[in-house]
Amino acid sequence: MNDGLTAAPGNRGLALVVDDESANRLVLATMLRREGFQVMEAANGEQALERFGETRPDIIFMDVMMPGMGGLEATRQLKILSDTDFVPIIFLTALHDDQSLVRCIESGGDDFLSKPFSFNVLKSRIVAMERVRDLHRHIAAKSRMLAGLLEIDRQEQMLAERIFSHAVNDRNVAADHLGILMRPASTFNGDVLLSQHLPDGSLRVLLGDFTGHGLSAAIGALPVADAFHTMTRKGVIDEVVLEEINRKLYRLLPADRFMCAFMATFSVTGDELRWWNGGMPDGWLCQADGVHPMTSHALPLGILPELSHGDAPRRRVLRKGDRVLLVTDGLMDAQDVAGRIFGQAGWPALIAGWRREHSLLGPLLASLDAHCADTDQQDDIGAVEIPLTGEIFGGADLGFNRSTPTGGACSVLLRDGRLAQPPSMAQLLDMLGLAQALADHLNILETIFHELYTNALDHGILRLPSWMKATADGFSAYYMERECRLAAGPVGSIRVDICHEPGPPGTIRISITDSGLGFDHDKPCEPLGASVKPWGRGIALVRELCESVNYYNQGTQVEAVYRCV
Repeated sequence: MNDGLTAAPGNRGLALVVDDESANRLVLATMLRREGFQVMEAANGEQALERFGETRPDIIFMDVMMPGMGGLEATRQLKILSDTDFVPIIFLTALHDDQSLVRCIESGGDDFLSKPFSFNVLKSRIVAMERVRDLHRHIAAKSRMLAGLLEIDRQEQMLAERIFSHAVNDRNVAADHLGILMRPASTFNGDVLLSQHLPDGSLRVLLGDFTGHGLSAAIGALPVADAFHTMTRKGVIDEVVLEEINRKLYRLLPADRFMCAFMATFSVTGDELRWWNGGMPDGWLCQADGVHPMTSHALPLGILPELSHGDAPRRRVLRKGDRVLLVTDGLMDAQDVAGRIFGQAGWPALIAGWRREHSLLGPLLASLDAHCADTDQQDDIGAVEIPLTGEIFGGADLGFNRSTPTGGACSVLLRDGRLAQPPSMAQLLDMLGLAQALADHLNILETIFHELYTNALDHGILRLPSWMKATADGFSAYYMERECRLAAGPVGSIRVDICHEPGPPGTIRISITDSGLGFDHDKPCEPLGASVKPWGRGIALVRELCESVNYYNQGTQVEAVYRCV
């Protein structure tokens, strides 16, 4: 009995003949070799499984009635072993009743012939099965190639999303002190969360929701993030930031694309919230007297070339311990298996039971997960909870008393990395309510403040010597060294105190105190024009502009008094 692999001419593949009668195997094997097949044989189902495990055949001829494991059971197991690879199995059976033939097909057989059979008919069936097999193999090869391409595309998308996410989110601040939920419906997130400090330490947060989701929705986040971070760090007011983002999106996005957005600015004094809602779900302010909605009052960004003047940011009074929650449509529209949306199912009870002493994000996550279960969501989900605590502000401690007929004062303390981003004099006067009243003096006050602050930073904190600027090359080296020391991360603090004494004429006292080691402030200061040295002119100018300029504590503190005449 030959039950091994037998070499034969031809290249039609390998055939497995399974029959307990050696004569039947011999006849069929001889015919198959003449047709160009290589042949291996098996006497029962167990041997067929063993042969199949050793060498994968291209076609199988199976007898039904065999001792031990019969043809029906062997076929079921062979189909499991072949997995997605199509290996045709043709039953050769002496059974003629319909029920037996049905069982052959149900067990996984692909065709059958009743014994005795014609060789010509068998050859025709083989050709038909080869066509089906080759078609399956062609489709499988294409599927494997497609799967490989899809995997490459998936990996590239994940890499792109990682780079994209870092480009958008790396400049965010206070993330450790905010409660954040961001769940994209696909690799790329069409919801964007941005946060940045203003020069005085105030916190600005923007939660945006682009039309749709995925890459096409997320691509607009890059220009939005760039404008938001750059303008916020410069202290640009809310309205101008929104107008610039709107212009960028209007130019970049197609007509059917836009970004719903909620922008909130928390004053570093902790007593005011400026908010703007363009097409987003209600924002929520949780205070001691209850939970207050902040409903949409403006169009989304990117729809019109200019924002409406009537859609200016709104204001709310804050207290320490208040909380703000912002959400996107994806959270409100999240569906359960029955199609119910979260905004109508779990959300109302959460809001009704929210108290300012407790974060809502934990209960929100638990309720949302229970609601969605294993249901795939069709939109990105985003939410951010902002607690009004000192940790969310930019390392700037601010004391503040608004200017009144009897005067007012404010103070800013900047530390370490915040030292290179001082507030402007305009912002400080605005906090005192004096920006308009002292508009005619603003340029002079900015000059005084800039020179005093730069002197404290350069010489008090960075320890840069003025003599470096004695030559043109030294002047350049001075500022290169300044940039290097700032990039390395200055360590220390500078406190700015602004005091308004009502007139007439009114008086502005500017006091700046640094944590440095001091410097020689008693060195004579020559009047403007009297010295050819390329340093010292700034302080000389300040002395001429002010009523008085006095240094204290070995040069670590300076006070300039300016009369508004």
